[in-house]
Amino acid sequence: MGHSATRLAKTRLETSALLVSRHPLGEADLIVRFFTETVGMVATVARNARRSAKRFGALEPMHLLQVEIDCSPVRELGTLTEARIERARIGLTSRLATMEAAGQALRWLRRAAPNRSAEPQLWYEVNMLLDRLDHLAVAQDAVHDRAHDRVHDGSQDNETATLLAATGLRLLSASGWGLELECCVRCRKPCPERSRSILDVAAGGIVCRDCGGRGDVLSAAERLAFLDSAAGTGTSLNPFARRVIDFVEQAFEIHGRGDAT
Repeated sequence: MGHSATRLAKTRLETSALLVSRHPLGEADLIVRFFTETVGMVATVARNARRSAKRFGALEPMHLLQVEIDCSPVRELGTLTEARIERARIGLTSRLATMEAAGQALRWLRRAAPNRSAEPQLWYEVNMLLDRLDHLAVAQDAVHDRAHDRVHDGSQDNETATLLAATGLRLLSASGWGLELECCVRCRKPCPERSRSILDVAAGGIVCRDCGGRGDVLSAAERLAFLDSAAGTGTSLNPFARRVIDFVEQAFEIHGRGDAT
């Protein structure tokens, strides 16, 4: 009776998904984690995936996938029954800078997204980033082909970093871990627009000197660029993009360890 109830309780999940990690299990299987559009993060077993490339040949990160998963309320791992590419992002995978940016965003996503909980804002932000990185790589390749010039241009990496930085700030906000940049996180005193500020990532934002602020000093231009990025792609972040990425990385690490103050 118990086995029958368990079988009846199984459900078939069909959804768009991103592959965020894969690890070997035994001699032939894989444990594959997906961030899905409908139920958030899901861990699955792909049976015989290491022996049959034909069956699960679409198990690649970066691309948008369509997956079918058998789920049971009494088991933590679902069973992956099918995976196919819904939208390929070939351009993204053609350049090291865009691949590295996409990989870092997916690592942030693994830390931010809870299991079995739909997160539409996280889903939107990370897919928008991957699409923009794909379009950027395709456009850069087209320019180079027309010019017959394959010399590396550092401005390309800057544009990639700017997209990643802006998305990172929005992923933090969508996770409930956004950095407070308008007023002191302790006394709520507004930060003057033209003044420097002190960013304490562990505290969750800027901390004024009266409250014992310690951390990284932000110029007024940096702070305003960080704030502006919430509304769009964050083009004003360009001069500060790599510093922003470092702050976002720190924030995800701190919250992942439970060390936020």
